[in-house]
Amino acid sequence: MNCKTLRIHRLFHPSSKRSLLLPIDHGTTMGPLTGLLNIPDLIRQAKDSGYQAVIAHKGIIHWAMSENQDLAGMDYILHLSASTSMGPDTAFKQQVTSIEHALRLGVTGISVHTNLGVLHEPEMLKELGELCDQAYHWGLPLLVMMNVTKAERTTNLLDHGKRIAHAVRVAGELGADMVKVECPDHLEVLPEIMSAFKIPVLIAGGIKSSSKLDWLQSLDDCLEAGAKGLCIGRNVFEDENPLAMGLALNALVHERQSGSKAYEIYRGHQVLPLFN
Repeated sequence: MNCKTLRIHRLFHPSSKRSLLLPIDHGTTMGPLTGLLNIPDLIRQAKDSGYQAVIAHKGIIHWAMSENQDLAGMDYILHLSASTSMGPDTAFKQQVTSIEHALRLGVTGISVHTNLGVLHEPEMLKELGELCDQAYHWGLPLLVMMNVTKAERTTNLLDHGKRIAHAVRVAGELGADMVKVECPDHLEVLPEIMSAFKIPVLIAGGIKSSSKLDWLQSLDDCLEAGAKGLCIGRNVFEDENPLAMGLALNALVHERQSGSKAYEIYRGHQVLPLFN
């Protein structure tokens, strides 16, 4: 067993063999969002609700670990790429830190964001391939957040799902250890997505949901189809009660409770003040 295998095991629950990750890299792209203004409190809630790791940029990890040493016990994944909404091409993600810095921080893994179907896809694919090689060399698990850009979708929902399956295939063939993709609009293509490559597929949360029950049930469908976990940010940290949502997702992923039961857990948890 090599060091990468040991680190991957830390990112998956020992019993369920699934992963629940909290990405909080959104501030670089979108600015100071609600829920990301008090990082130590948010990460403390992530620990209390059973997340395997938090995905963040280096400054966030420095902040969390320097503010409260108790938070050092959380596993972290360093996010390597960024863009801002003020730039000429938000979809063009570029590397903003190194694997060497990830090792100095002592994180458990690294992540990179790659968009398909956009102008700068070739540059991002080249960077992804090189990072996969470096991650293999240094023994760090690499998660790729693979997006099929909405502007490039056809009107055929089935085709959209096939494009997501293609994204999973690209991630696996270039050497990523895990891939995060969105839930398809057409759930019939879920088996094709999950079998596109022998790599753990994690499901993103998507845009902020108006119906939490329907949203949790769609996540349940993804897990039932073979997804190895969830990687959800804004639907957690922008929720009025991130801890309750985390507990609901934990029940969904690790206990394999139904979407309706997860919703009951969310609704039944005492509402806490929103951290800002």
